[in-house]
Amino acid sequence: MNAAPSQLERVKIAARLALGLIWLYEGLVPKILFLRADQVALVERSGLVWRSPQFTLQILGLAQAAMGFWLLTGLAERRASILASVWMCVLIVLVVINNPSLLVDPYGALVKDLSLLASAYAVWVLSGQKRSDQNP
Repeated sequence: MNAAPSQLERVKIAARLALGLIWLYEGLVPKILFLRADQVALVERSGLVWRSPQFTLQILGLAQAAMGFWLLTGLAERRASILASVWMCVLIVLVVINNPSLLVDPYGALVKDLSLLASAYAVWVLSGQKRSDQNP
């Protein structure tokens, strides 16, 4: 018989699902379904291009969507959350190097990424706890 999830377990699941959905969205929408000229230009300026900037963004989008699916499944939560965090930090650095104005982006790209790092941290910490430690 399965016991109902504890409050901390529900927090972990909510953080993991939010993280996964955002990775899925960020991979599919702006990089595959609705490729934006500013992202193509950003990749072009970075010099990290494989075949073409558009193709590079599509591959990145597929990888991000795969990361999102992984997070949504709940398999190896700690590994998924740490990989998502490292990947996010690398992307933040690459983006800021190639477009420092994004640090003050009115749409909050950096703020969003910091909140995603906090969600990933919550998943990592709470996934490491034993079930008995999670009872409120």
